[in-house]
Amino acid sequence: MRVLLFDIDGTLLVTDDGGKTALEAALADEFELSAVDVAISFAGRTDRSLLRELLERNRLDASEPNQTRLARRYSAYLPKILAQRGGEILPGVTELLEKIAAQDNFLCYVMTGNLRETATHKLNHFGLTRYFQGVYGGDHDSERDDLARRTAADLRDRHGEQQLGEVIVIGDTPQDIRCGHAIGARVVAVCTGSYGRSALEAEKPAAVLNDFADVTAIHDLLAAP
Repeated sequence: MRVLLFDIDGTLLVTDDGGKTALEAALADEFELSAVDVAISFAGRTDRSLLRELLERNRLDASEPNQTRLARRYSAYLPKILAQRGGEILPGVTELLEKIAAQDNFLCYVMTGNLRETATHKLNHFGLTRYFQGVYGGDHDSERDDLARRTAADLRDRHGEQQLGEVIVIGDTPQDIRCGHAIGARVVAVCTGSYGRSALEAEKPAAVLNDFADVTAIHDLLAAP
């Protein structure tokens, strides 16, 4: 059985800054701020690290209770923001997931820096939930490598060492590539996020794709030994 671990933002879909907008609104309302500073880097990060940095940047106590407050308000606001801002599924994604779902030799999961709940909101909004057996999110780990290790351990517990074949991590950032390498996975990078080909190739993934538009070729790449 081959395990595919897909990132969400910039890999499967884009939300037109829906997540950032929802976080900004959540910060302002939950902590009664008249002005909010969200000028930080989001790409490739886990939400656990983002919550902490956003609180600190806005001169708030980055305690666990405050992170929990912000996460809850963010998750509550996100569905409405997604409905307002739109966004889109990236080229070839739905067709590729359909092709993968039609076969029984793949296990397909999401591994994302998003909180598990907000990742699920995004998958539901774009109608992609049914293609995945589950979501591994950035609820607990500030570092993407730790998220990948936690995911790999849970997959072994869930499916058994003997049932798991090759693991392939699919994402659009250098952090996706590094976390895949941290668990000994093959990594396929795609240039549909905020990083160009040269930045992705520098991390030495197994392949770098422009996008998923050539569904048959991408499927064959993922299925190849």
